[in-house]
Amino acid sequence: MGFLQSNYQLTICILYSLIFCLSSSAHLCHNDESTALLQFKKSFSFNCSACKCSRIPAQYDIDNWKEGTDCCAWDGVTCDNTTSHVIGLDLVCNCLYGTIHPNSSLFNLVHLQHLDLSLNNFNHSQILPSFGRFTDLTHLYLSDSYLSGPIQSSEEEVWQGNNFSNSIFHLQKLQELRLDGNRELTGKLPSFINGTLRHLRHLRWLDLTDIDFTGELPNSIGQLEYLEKLYLTNCNLFGTIPTSLGNLKKLTVLSLGWNNMNNGQFPSSIGQLKNLEKLDLGGCNFSGTIPRWLGNLTRLSYVYLSYNNFEGPIPQLFSNFSQLYLIDFSYNHLTGPIPSSITGLPNLHYLYLGSNSINGTIPPSLFHLVNLTYLDLSSNNLSDTVELDTFAKLEYLESLDLSNSGLSLTTTNSTPSSFRNIKTLRLSSCNISKIPEFLKTRNELLDMLDLSNNHLNEELNPLCNLHSLRYLDLSNNQLAGLIPTCLGNFNGNLTLLNLQRNNFHGSIPQTFGYASMLQELDISHNGLQGVLPRSLANCMNLEILNVGHNFLEDAFPFWLENLPQLKIIVLRDNKLHGPIEQPRKRLAFTNLHIIDMSHNEFTGTLPSEYFGSMHSMMMDDEDKSSLNYMAFGYGYYSVTIMNKGLEMTLVRIITIFKAVDFSYNKFDGKIPITIGRLKALCVLNFSRNGFTGPIPLSLVNLTELESLDLSQNKLSGEIPQQLTSLTFLEVFDVSQNNLTGIIPRGQQFETFSNTSYRGNADLCGFPLSKKCKTPKVAEPPSLPSSSSHNYKCRLDGFGWEAVLMGYGCGAVFGLVIGSCIIRRKEEWLVRIFRVKMHHQKNRSNEVRYQYGAR
Repeated sequence: MGFLQSNYQLTICILYSLIFCLSSSAHLCHNDESTALLQFKKSFSFNCSACKCSRIPAQYDIDNWKEGTDCCAWDGVTCDNTTSHVIGLDLVCNCLYGTIHPNSSLFNLVHLQHLDLSLNNFNHSQILPSFGRFTDLTHLYLSDSYLSGPIQSSEEEVWQGNNFSNSIFHLQKLQELRLDGNRELTGKLPSFINGTLRHLRHLRWLDLTDIDFTGELPNSIGQLEYLEKLYLTNCNLFGTIPTSLGNLKKLTVLSLGWNNMNNGQFPSSIGQLKNLEKLDLGGCNFSGTIPRWLGNLTRLSYVYLSYNNFEGPIPQLFSNFSQLYLIDFSYNHLTGPIPSSITGLPNLHYLYLGSNSINGTIPPSLFHLVNLTYLDLSSNNLSDTVELDTFAKLEYLESLDLSNSGLSLTTTNSTPSSFRNIKTLRLSSCNISKIPEFLKTRNELLDMLDLSNNHLNEELNPLCNLHSLRYLDLSNNQLAGLIPTCLGNFNGNLTLLNLQRNNFHGSIPQTFGYASMLQELDISHNGLQGVLPRSLANCMNLEILNVGHNFLEDAFPFWLENLPQLKIIVLRDNKLHGPIEQPRKRLAFTNLHIIDMSHNEFTGTLPSEYFGSMHSMMMDDEDKSSLNYMAFGYGYYSVTIMNKGLEMTLVRIITIFKAVDFSYNKFDGKIPITIGRLKALCVLNFSRNGFTGPIPLSLVNLTELESLDLSQNKLSGEIPQQLTSLTFLEVFDVSQNNLTGIIPRGQQFETFSNTSYRGNADLCGFPLSKKCKTPKVAEPPSLPSSSSHNYKCRLDGFGWEAVLMGYGCGAVFGLVIGSCIIRRKEEWLVRIFRVKMHHQKNRSNEVRYQYGAR
């Protein structure tokens, strides 16, 4: 019996051993693939800060990749249970940094079916033809991986010898392809069909968002019959949306927003996509009315049609849209009332109707949207008086924006328990005269509060309970008294504090220096006194400091040099005094874009070292093809400056705009020649000081300069003829100086009037009536030579009579064009810089402009 039991146990052990050996051999990866993986790992360093990944792993997922171990057990590696070949490699967000070379060992893993290398940094690697070797690949993810170059090889290279393996767009088994977030990828979208061969015919998911394409969306896109999700947002595509898009009957997501489509009318083929759940056509230049056939897409959950040119009323479309979760019709030209069909959607969470011309009253049924969390009715023409607490019926509301909506809000019935879930509250220009009661109680959720442009005139101490605030705008009210010290110490979270244009007095609280996250501080246009608190030197994230139009009495705040992010300094119209001494540190104000110290009592000479370290003002190679604005998490920065004789409120500050204004002070000595290093400068104003000596020749380097004001100084010598090369110069003022000689001729100098030169007794020539005594008249500079331009001007065959006639006609033409420029100056500035303007001589007749582009 014991013998049989022993044999039985031995048999069981042998069977277990065989099973273990068989299972082990089934999962043991091939040596060549193990070697390839180790070589791939070795070709990269690990740098999480260089990647877009939001997580920083405690240890990298490939730490257990060790030589001599089974690669099928390595993190991120999947093997086939039968063949033991590596069929999956998932290294998403693994902090890989380096280049994928054509001979990379990655391409030896020819059995791969699933490859995810997203959210790493491949250092401008290209999508190589070698990716075409993965003929079994079904899923390829390379999102946000810093890839660059053409998205595929040239057509000649791809089709040579009928070799279809040289492009990712010819992988026959591919079901999901995601290359989104690689902005440096370029090229054209390929044709998805060639003859009888359908490339990517099994594709279900295609995401090419944020790739810099050229050309149109090919008509062959309609051949991808299994496609379910199509993301081509912000891809620089142009042209029309092909009608073949209506063939994609399985499509559930269509995202083509922020392209340069010129369809005009909304493409009706989209109405055939009955399974569509998400539609994003925002920023695509569509016009006309919102089509009624949109109501046929009853499965829609998300509708983005913002930033287009739609007009007319919002149609009654949504009666049967039980799944609708988000509607965004903002930034169009829609008119008429809010349709009742929108207010009957039980699952609606997001409703954005801002920046239109919607009128009428708010339908009571709006407050039946019990699941609404985001509501934006801002910048419309509504005409209604509403109790603020009425919106509190929307108990899940997290964000409410009624700014400039036309609504008048009353707060008489506001209760402390209102808006329990509110995080963002924008109520600018709503005729509010009293701070709502619920804001006076402790609120741990509210992080953004905008009550600007109202009629508030009470103390702010009740707001000290709002400990979570990151953004607080109380500008343009009638608030008075001392600034509460708590406003600078909201648990260190505050990033923006705007109290401009109120009636505050007293000193600036030292506690502002405790707001370590502060990015913008605007306390201008008040009655503040005393000194600028040095505690602000602790605000290392500060980008904008505006204390203009107060009564501060202090020396120049040299300690601002230590704030590395500072971009805008406005000290205008105070009682600041004394000399500006040499900088304390070698590199001071390196990120500065705008500095305005005008209308103070500064004295002495200007230290040339400051102008030698303002690196941002030296950068004249920024991309000017698109308008970029200074922004932060909650919106755009704004500032009011003097430019070209006008007081302008830049509602959005374009990043290429650089300005220096030291006017209305008591500076003396020579203008530093180092000012000529600021090649990106657009505005330079040194007027009404005591500067002496000549106009520095180095100003000729300021090739972006649009306005130069050196008036009312003691400058001497001649106006440099070389300044005629400043072709963007629109305003030039050297009046009330001691300048002599002949006024330069040519280029922009032909457009300046005699007011630019008056008060200089020894200046002569055009446009002054005073003729020059010397017989030799300054000639306009010669035209550029063919070495710098692709043209050459010849005057052969013309006598002096023809030339004289030409100059005469040119002068008349110049005067006509000049007058047109003057008449249209404000309109031009509004379109380009999005400004509000105020005529300096008559501020009561304020003219305000707004520009509606994003």
